[in-house]
Parts: sequence; C-alpha cells; structure tokens
Amino acid sequence: MKLGIDFGTSFSLPAVTVLDTSVVLLPGGKYGIPSVFYYDEWEGVLVGEAAENAGQGEEAANLKREIKLELNSTFTADGRVFTARQIVGYILNHVKENALSAARAKLINEELEGVVISVPAAFGHNEKEFIREAAETPVEEGGPGLKVLGFIKEPVAAALAYFKTSLADKTRILVYDLGGGTCDAAIVEADSSLKEKYTVIDSDMRRVGGKDWDACLETYILESLEQQSGISLKENPGYREKIKRAAVSAKHAFSEKVGEKYRDRVRARVEINGKSYQVPITSEEFGKMTFSLLWDTIEMIMALLKKNDANSVSQIICVGGSSNMPQVIEGIKKIFPQMELRVFEPEKSIAIGASIYAGYCNGKDTFLSDMAAFSYGSDCCRNYDVDPNDKIVINLIQRGDRLPVTRQHRFITTRDGQTRMRFDIYESDKEVQQYDFVPGKQPVMQIVLELPPGLPKGTAAVLYLTLTTDGIIEAVADDGNGHSIKVQKRLNY
Repeated sequence: MKLGIDFGTSFSLPAVTVLDTSVVLLPGGKYGIPSVFYYDEWEGVLVGEAAENAGQGEEAANLKREIKLELNSTFTADGRVFTARQIVGYILNHVKENALSAARAKLINEELEGVVISVPAAFGHNEKEFIREAAETPVEEGGPGLKVLGFIKEPVAAALAYFKTSLADKTRILVYDLGGGTCDAAIVEADSSLKEKYTVIDSDMRRVGGKDWDACLETYILESLEQQSGISLKENPGYREKIKRAAVSAKHAFSEKVGEKYRDRVRARVEINGKSYQVPITSEEFGKMTFSLLWDTIEMIMALLKKNDANSVSQIICVGGSSNMPQVIEGIKKIFPQMELRVFEPEKSIAIGASIYAGYCNGKDTFLSDMAAFSYGSDCCRNYDVDPNDKIVINLIQRGDRLPVTRQHRFITTRDGQTRMRFDIYESDKEVQQYDFVPGKQPVMQIVLELPPGLPKGTAAVLYLTLTTDGIIEAVADDGNGHSIKVQKRLNY
C-alpha cells in the first residue's frame, strides 16, 4: 500500500488508490484529522481530536496549531520544549496510524510501502527536506518511520484527482486550492495520448488561507465581547481559544444552506465568567472584513491566466476546505464569468491525487511533466580584485523552465595558482539571470573541482546543472583538461 497524505495546515487526510479506485482512509463521517498538537505532564502528547478536546480553558496555552506554517519554530508546553520537526512527526504518525486502522477495517492490504506528501506550490527544498526528515524519523526515536516516495504540489494533486473522474484529451484547467494556511493555484493540462499524461503549465501560491478568514472573525468577535463585558480578553489563552472556536463555527455556519439559500446571518456565542454573550454577524459584514483576502487570491488567478493564455483554460476547479465559503465561489464567478467553475471534493481531492501519484512513484515510469518551481544557480565574485566579498548568484536554471532541463555557464579562477573551484548552488524564486548574493543564505548543494597546481588566473571551467522531472539536481564541473566532478542530490520535487 502506497499512501497519499494531504498534510494540511488545519486538517490532514490519508488516502490510497487500489485497483484504480481511490479510498480515503478515515472512519466514516470524519472530516479529517486536525493538524493539532497538545502536551501537558498529566496527559502527555496528544494529537488530532484528542488535542482539540484537551486544549480548552487554561490548557489552551499547551495547544499548537498551524505548525506547517512555522517549520523553523519551537513550542513550549508545560515546561517542555518541542521542535517543529517533532510536532510534524507526531502529526504524521497519527495520520499513519489512522490510515492503517482504516485500511484494516476496509480489508485493504496494510503493508505500507511508502507515502507521497502534498505540499504548497511554493514550498522549496528546505521545507520539503524538513518534512521528509520528520516523516522518516525512526519509530524507535518516536517518529512515524515513513518512507517518503515523493512530494506533489497541492493543486496539482487535486488536478490528478479531478482528471481521474473527468479526463478529456488536451483539456487545460486551473485549480484554485484555498486551504487553511495557503492559497495555491496551478494550470494543468491532460492528454492521455502522451506518456506523461499530465503537464503542469504554471503554478503560484499566496500565504493566505482559511485561518486568515478566521482571524478577521476573531478580531470582530473579540472587540464586540470586550465592549459588551468590559473585560480585557486579548491576553487570556482560554478566552482566545473560545473565541477562535466561535469564529470557526461562525465561518462554517455561513457555508450552510437554509432551504435554497446560504445563511445571511449568524450569532457567535461565547461564555465569559459564567455568562453567555452573543455577537451577531451578517454575511455582508463577513464579506467586507475579508474582501482583501479574497482579492489577493483572485489577483493570483488573474496573473496566471494572463501569463498562460486565459483562452486555453476551460475550467476553474475549486478545492480546499475554505472553498466552501459562498463568498469565494461568488467572487470568482463575478470576476471570471466566462469560465466554467466547479467545486470538486474540497476536502478529499488533494489526498486522493497524492495517492494516485504515489502509485507511479516507482523510479521507472513518469506520467506527470512539471516545471522548475525555483531557480538554481552558483555564486561567484563580481570583481574579485576590487572586493572579494562582493558576490552575485548566476542562475543556470530558471523558475518556469520545463523539466528535464540542462544549462551551463563558464566560470574562471580568480587567483594565480588556484587549485580548486567551489560552486555553491542556491535555490531562489528569482526569475532573472543573476542577482546579488544574500549573506547567510544556505546552498542546497556544493561541488568542488580540484585543479592542478600552477594555473594562471582566469583559467576556465564549465558548470553544468541538470534538473530532472523527479527532482534530481545534478551538477558537473569540468575544466576541459580531464579534471571533472559530478554531484547529485534529490530536491524533493
């Protein structure tokens, strides 16, 4: 069994595809596994619903949400410090255990061969490597002990799930994925006559998601409650958690229908010091307070369509739990009236698509043609004689290049008698040939070419960079006189 895991900011979901049938591996009626972590000395580590249930009142200070957006952080609960990698590992282990349990119940072979994990479209090597390390932490060290077969962009995974149910040759769609923490979009084309049946034309991401809609409602509710009660609530973790839950509940209520129409007003209810308070909110007020968030995501769609021939895109497919909000669908329809718009399995499509992709991660076949999500280049001195610390990065591979791609650049030695040339390869989102080096930035890989002694300044060597469809970057440095070196590394594509 090869799992696909939608590792979400708010919820995570496992799925498997067996005999061309995709199955979500959760108990019936479950929306997903909350990507939430909790710890106290009495309860120990709790994840998912158990964490949600424990993290109420004063214990809300021990609750950690949205770790996916804070991968470089630490979290202290009840005097114990947890790294983000540990927390991600706990969540993925909980997802794995739920998946295995559901597989047993559905009589699916539960021998786990590996997983594909979905990630936001703009996650780079470092973020993917972080998640890989957390997922592959051995069981004896408290980790999930998973074998990560690969990663897939969230909107691309959703596109695979959609095309599986509605594949038409040479169909090009734009997937709009509004999740809990990010909004991702990708233009994907399907052509079953090709070996690589699916081609990613372009993709982009904004760090805006359902949590930002929640935050707007939280602020609105908090200010109203403080005015009604005369109590300062901002610094109280227990009250803030109550308000957060009331905001999420109100947001979901706006997505419910009464008869044929969506609710146009809701009441957020919060108990403070034993007294129940109510905050009325209309859909119009909710739309106004979150309009800038929605517009940010719509501008991303507009930019992608403008860049990639809007007339070639036949449909906009909306996925992600936050796409259930009526204001999102209505806003997109209003701006793109000429486009057919479909809401497709908002909560499940990414996990299903990841499981479909997992079935093809065997090191032999390819069925997805992607583009370089980032640029890759080597640093060098602008003018060593003037200032040896004045460095630039020259991009050989640029963001948007169709994979596989190979590029080369000629570099020269900066000193007489130089016996080695070191190339630090950097990843960036800069779509330019060269840019100023950022001090402190860490390279994704390094290659060192050894040279014979006695060479004059200005001796040339050529650096070749290759990026493959399965995320292998290869660097070859060659001086043309029999001295060369090759280094390969997986970039977690």
